[in-house]
Amino acid sequence: MPAGLQHGQALVLGMMIVSVAAASLVVLYNLGQTAEGRMRLTHAADAAAYSGALEQARTLNALAYVNRTQIAHQVAMAHLVTLAAAAQYGRTMHAQRTRGNPPAGLIAMLFGPDMGIAYRAGQVLPDAESRLASAFAQHDHVVHRVLEAAAASAMVGLSASRDRIMRKVLESNMTDQDPGSDPNSGSASGKSPRARGLTLHLLSDAWPEFVERNVATRKAGLRPAVEQAADRYGYLQKRNPTRRNLWPVSKRCPLKRHELRRRGSTWLGPDGRWGALDTQSFHALRSNRWIGCYYREYAMGWGTAQGQKSKTPDGVDYVDEPPADFSQEDFWRWVEQSTAWDIFNGVTNPMANSYAMASAQRWPGKGLPAYREVKASRLHERLRFAVRVRWSGSVLKTTDADSVLSSPTGIFRYAALGQSGGITVTSAAETYFLRPEQRADRRDELATLFRPYWQARLSAVTRAEASPARSAP
Repeated sequence: MPAGLQHGQALVLGMMIVSVAAASLVVLYNLGQTAEGRMRLTHAADAAAYSGALEQARTLNALAYVNRTQIAHQVAMAHLVTLAAAAQYGRTMHAQRTRGNPPAGLIAMLFGPDMGIAYRAGQVLPDAESRLASAFAQHDHVVHRVLEAAAASAMVGLSASRDRIMRKVLESNMTDQDPGSDPNSGSASGKSPRARGLTLHLLSDAWPEFVERNVATRKAGLRPAVEQAADRYGYLQKRNPTRRNLWPVSKRCPLKRHELRRRGSTWLGPDGRWGALDTQSFHALRSNRWIGCYYREYAMGWGTAQGQKSKTPDGVDYVDEPPADFSQEDFWRWVEQSTAWDIFNGVTNPMANSYAMASAQRWPGKGLPAYREVKASRLHERLRFAVRVRWSGSVLKTTDADSVLSSPTGIFRYAALGQSGGITVTSAAETYFLRPEQRADRRDELATLFRPYWQARLSAVTRAEASPARSAP
């Protein structure tokens, strides 16, 4: 064959190889850009899902802090009613000492100098009770208005804030900024070209009805937590010491003695309102031929602060209209005719109780507030969600989309995802409850909104969630 013809055949073969190589480079370029876009979108979707789960954790921890703040306010309110009862107690004790009923010297002689000094220490604190009532009202306002509004806002706004944060994280991860460019510059929509074309869709969401609003007067949740917290304070404990004189008084009852009874308690009533009662009485042992030995009570001090419509706890003996004094009638006879008090073996101060209830401080208040807690039926469920993220093919760096390279034409034309295609990925995340340290009893702790131990992590996408994501356009 002539040499010139051989050179022409080699040229044709070379052109074919160059064309195939060029087409292969276009295919590899588009395939690489698509794979890079999918990998980047997967990382961005995971970051967005984790951020959404973190927002859930922050909200649940915020609700836990609201619940714990409610407990702190209740403990403060318990102290306020106790202080108010003590202030009234000091005022009435000052009045009784001034009247000499009973005399301070007699109390010191029978029960010791310290009891005499304590009796003399009773004093009037101007406006103390009104200032305490004002402080109590402020706590009640914070509990039922401020904290309740904060909890309600967190509950209602979670879905929107979670969606907003996920979209912001997604767009931030999918936005390209050239060095030295202005981050505030962009399109009229406020997004850079790389951030456009992103869509986010929830595939599943366990948040609805995961948390419920509960009434606090029941025997679970906020009420026992408040009572447990109040029990840590000695000032709120029972105040029931009794001092007995050592001298025998009557041959009819040789084992009985004069008694000085200090009684006091702070309680959380069934209606969720706090109350406190403080009394002190001198119980003089008396004897007569009609009833034998009995205790004649001389009220020395009394005070109480309770809710406007609260009932006094069971076991508190008192009458509604006690006589101011017994100069015109016998104490024991009045007790027999008008009460059911035990003046023979009793251990309380019913006369002082009666005076306290007759002059009770009745403070307005709404009682224990409502609180948020994980719904009982959802305690063992995971608070998770799954998302589908799609990135439009029109903004990918492929030759038929947003690349600076032009797509070949003619027989060498190769289309990647094109203007109508796109990349779709899925991701899931969950918010879980985990105590940072093991309990003393080594038991697992159930998820609760009374401890801010909520955390976030990524979760595997289930088949049920992945199926609609694959079928999505």
